[in-house]
Amino acid sequence: SNRAVQHELERYVSDKVTAQRIDHHLSHHLRNALSLPDSWSKFTDDNILHSQSERAVSHKLRDEIKILLKAMSNKMWNQFNTVNVAFTNRMSETTDAKNSLQTHLAKTLQEIFQTEMLIDSLKKALSDKECPLKVAQTRLELCRDNPHQRLVGEVREIEDTIHKLRERLMEAEITLQTLVKTKDALDHDLSIKAKSLFLDQEKCMGMRKSFPSTPRLVGYT
Repeated sequence: SNRAVQHELERYVSDKVTAQRIDHHLSHHLRNALSLPDSWSKFTDDNILHSQSERAVSHKLRDEIKILLKAMSNKMWNQFNTVNVAFTNRMSETTDAKNSLQTHLAKTLQEIFQTEMLIDSLKKALSDKECPLKVAQTRLELCRDNPHQRLVGEVREIEDTIHKLRERLMEAEITLQTLVKTKDALDHDLSIKAKSLFLDQEKCMGMRKSFPSTPRLVGYT
């Protein structure tokens, strides 16, 4: 009958749709299964390319750092040598100044010695003149005869000599004071020069005997 035919057709269509759904589902899974190796290959290739890129960046960075460290090391080396030359020049100048001071000090000490000898000599000369002056003055008071004028001249001559000796003695004593002050100043300056040389030679240059390595310069060690 017509109803039976319709029912048969509907069942056929239903089975066909179900079959199509199954085919579609299987086909989708099959395509995914077949595409997995391609996806893995692309993923691997991407990782390799990324790794190569990162290594290139790292290599470039290392090269730049090496160049920078080398430049810094050269700059520090040049500065190191410049400072050493400056220290050497200053030590040479200080040594020359110290030697000159020692020479002047030796001469000053000799002048002090000679001035002290001169002062002693002047004091003795004054002492030697005091006795004849007293004798001449006594004779002048007692004498009223012809030799009186000669005694007056003798007294004046002795007094003039004593006056000059006292002036020379005063000058010598002032000179001695000046020489002693000069000696003290030279001693002080020599002490400063000696300390400066000690600091430059023993302390500063002692710490600069060797140039530090590049890693140490940049704080790696």
